[in-house]
Amino acid sequence: MKFAPLVFSVAIVIFVSGCVSQGVTEYPVKIDTGIQEEQQQSPAEEIQQMPPEEMHPEPEVREEPLRPASSFRQSPEIPSELEMEQISDCNGKQFTAAPVDLGRIVEITPLGNLGPPGHTFPTEHTFFHISAGGATTQTISLNSPADMHITLISFSHGITQDPVDYTIYFALCKDVVGYFNHVKEISADLQKIIDENECMFQGESKSTRCNVQTLEPIEANSPMGKVGRLQGNFDFGVLDLRKTNNFANPSRYGMRSLHIQCPFDYYDEAMQKQFFDLIERNDAQQCGVVMQDVPGTLKGNWFFGNSRADIGTDWDKHLAFVQDNEDPATSVISVGGTFADAGKWEFSAGSAGTVNRAFDQVKPDGKVYCYEAQGQSGRIIVQLTGETELKIEKQSESCAGSFAFSSPAVYGR
Repeated sequence: MKFAPLVFSVAIVIFVSGCVSQGVTEYPVKIDTGIQEEQQQSPAEEIQQMPPEEMHPEPEVREEPLRPASSFRQSPEIPSELEMEQISDCNGKQFTAAPVDLGRIVEITPLGNLGPPGHTFPTEHTFFHISAGGATTQTISLNSPADMHITLISFSHGITQDPVDYTIYFALCKDVVGYFNHVKEISADLQKIIDENECMFQGESKSTRCNVQTLEPIEANSPMGKVGRLQGNFDFGVLDLRKTNNFANPSRYGMRSLHIQCPFDYYDEAMQKQFFDLIERNDAQQCGVVMQDVPGTLKGNWFFGNSRADIGTDWDKHLAFVQDNEDPATSVISVGGTFADAGKWEFSAGSAGTVNRAFDQVKPDGKVYCYEAQGQSGRIIVQLTGETELKIEKQSESCAGSFAFSSPAVYGR
């Protein structure tokens, strides 16, 4: 019982402190607890007797704790900061095996393929074309090209000529993520990942369209599935977070476009040659080019309205003035739609005049330029009205004589 007065005093202090924390100012209260206390002063008297350094103390400097690694993925296929801690560094890390038997591959299409409207902009992956050996339903095995981690399995039913179509994303190391698209069957191990996880996005169903996020290790040369079947080809792409493509307006693009690279750059020289032997193009950029924007000129990608590069429903609003991915001597106007039917206008560019002028020589100079191509009727006229805006129109006449706009569409960057 002799501790009761002290307990009561503590309780009073707690109550008073609680009021202050709620914005209620309380002066010290004299409580008769039976314990001898010193005479208390008013707040004003206490301030008057304070040394100057106590009246104006130096601000307290506190070290902020380290921010914990986030578990949020900035893009579904790219591991989060927390997941990165489980993945090896990229120093010297390479792919060690081809994903398929290259003896079964008849050709590889380099980066930058054009196929409007779906691929109006230069395509971000290579294409492996498979020898079907006369059997249209034939498939070949797809294997892991290195020790790595599966990060995402995405699949849809009925979007190609085959019943189901898979995309598999994988992390070679912390900063390098690759993917295979148009996989027609998956291995038992990958099917188990799908069975044990839920679809990522609301409204998805495993019976129609589904994205399954994971971080599952897989060893080099392990079965991943099969490719081929009716489609006869599959995609191989790689993005490297340490390298950024300098598009004229990066805000129009997703993570993949901003960091896409040649997948064969992540093999040793001997393996790289095996892939390049299957590519028709043979120059310093044999793997192809995706980013072709030249700011302040016509060359590169353009957008109608507020469209973006990473939204599939925006394809018909895309427009590109680029070089062919297999024959860079050929200039191409790649039209997604909107002002003209989807298609490619191919020609040899000139370095003078206003007809079929090289794209990187067309600037906001007040001139209207005209383009015509074999196999296409009519002409396309275009004018750069500013460094980030152009007017364009398809007309039925040729580029002979004069040309002027009547009802142009406006594109931007």
